[in-house]
Amino acid sequence: MLLQARSLRPVLIVVSLLSIIILLDLSRSESYIANHAQSHPLLSPYFPPESPDLVSVALDGTWKEDIKTVNDFNKVFEERLEECRNGSGPCNKNQDKVVILAWYHFRRSLEGHMQGEAVWCDAMMDAMHALGYTLLLVQNRTHFEDLWRRHHASVQLIIWEDSDFGAGAKPCLRNSTCVYAPSGLDLPLPPPNSTHLNIPIWKVFLAHWWNSPSEPLGSPFTLSPEPYNRWPNGKNGGKDNFYVGYSLERTCLKTPFTPHAQRPRQAYVLAKSLRYFVMPSYILPDDQGVTENQLNDDFYANLSRTDNITWLGQFKLDEMPKELPPHPPPGITQVERMDRSAFQRLVSQSRVLFGIGRPYLSPSPYEALCLGVSFINPVSGWDQEDLENREKWDAQQGGLLFTGVDEPYVYHVKVGDRDGFARAVRKAMETPIERFIPPHMKMSALIDRMKVLLETDCRPTALVQMKDTKYAFN
Repeated sequence: MLLQARSLRPVLIVVSLLSIIILLDLSRSESYIANHAQSHPLLSPYFPPESPDLVSVALDGTWKEDIKTVNDFNKVFEERLEECRNGSGPCNKNQDKVVILAWYHFRRSLEGHMQGEAVWCDAMMDAMHALGYTLLLVQNRTHFEDLWRRHHASVQLIIWEDSDFGAGAKPCLRNSTCVYAPSGLDLPLPPPNSTHLNIPIWKVFLAHWWNSPSEPLGSPFTLSPEPYNRWPNGKNGGKDNFYVGYSLERTCLKTPFTPHAQRPRQAYVLAKSLRYFVMPSYILPDDQGVTENQLNDDFYANLSRTDNITWLGQFKLDEMPKELPPHPPPGITQVERMDRSAFQRLVSQSRVLFGIGRPYLSPSPYEALCLGVSFINPVSGWDQEDLENREKWDAQQGGLLFTGVDEPYVYHVKVGDRDGFARAVRKAMETPIERFIPPHMKMSALIDRMKVLLETDCRPTALVQMKDTKYAFN
């Protein structure tokens, strides 16, 4: 009985202290009481802290705001990893698991690049960081090998690219001195040695922007930014890829929403290079096939005059053929180069984002929708015998076409239809929309997919793919 009474003493203390807290202020919420209990030395063992809100962590983004170099980035994560290993600091869930980010676009995202692949990498890093993983960036092939040799026992995944560029994966994935890929994928894993890296082939995933699988193990080991499985047959070569996708919520939600009535009658032209106006994909091709005429087209100037529309755009000039004039068509004002946050602020002041055929699958239309700006999506291909069958269309932003996003958010207009483009611009000018984020592009959806990717044992799938693809070393 004495032992039982003593064992009850801590419980009685907890109950007494709780009673005092409640009596002192009954108006306080449960969360208030729990927060104070968590900070009290006697009560904290009975009130463990709640798990962090993963979406909030991912949308915060401040964790990498002051990190500008690969060395600084890796230093932060390797110090946390070492604290976890030796017990000198906290060791949160997944902190002891390493993801090697070998694709160079991860590094470029840290440098502020706006290319679609860098935007994708930025979002993936936010999701993996929220899940608690240790992330390590790669500078070059020598650096990659050093990271692997030092951390191989903790590596959960490697995200790479099927290329020869820089530290690209192509020289490695069929090289017996680089990957570990015996016919049965035998365990236990051999550690790296002086001649062999012994990277398990089932831990290597290749990030690929386009609608197709990457070699050598094909779709299950290819990461995609778009849900290509939702595209129609014949246009969905990447339908079996692992759709990890991306989210723009963290950056676009930081840009204030401008009410439609407060915006100027402004249209932003989506084209990162001036040469897009003279490419075969351009939306208003010259009837005589004279590309220079496309730079003198009065389409934009006419709408400026008749509908009081201001056209803005940001175009690289250095990629233009020298024999062509280095200016956009009349009526379009060239703006200075800017970073991503400034670009989003400028787009948010517009009423429409106007596509001209390229770039394909750009994140910018999704950014515009998140800012409450409609997008005009050029349709570049269709069946002449079945004009309205969208499954037979090709578009600049196929992700919006084939996931069913339509007016007033997205206006799909066939290339060459001058009147159709003019009508779409006028309608978008007068039809306000609120912020719109497709459900599959929410940060919560990205985190869910990333969890599956990082927590799945892919060795059985690799065995199947090795047989199906007749995988062999060079």
